Amino acid sequence: MSDKKNVDIEALIRAGTPVTEAIRRGGLEAMKRHIQAGVPMVGYRDGQVVHIPPEELVEILAAAEKG
Repeated sequence: MSDKKNVDIEALIRAGTPVTEAIRRGGLEAMKRHIQAGVPMVGYRDGQVVHIPPEELVEILAAAEKG
């Protein structure tokens, strides 16, 4: 018999908190790397794929880290 616990993955995804937080942290880390490299990051705005310049990423990152 296995010692592994049965985890309801669908329930975790529906709850959102750990998954959403991990995705948010990953996005912030990606922004930091793009800023450091001086390259734009691809994003999605108003139904369009856009390139977000590093200068704008700095502003978005600052706002995200405040709250």
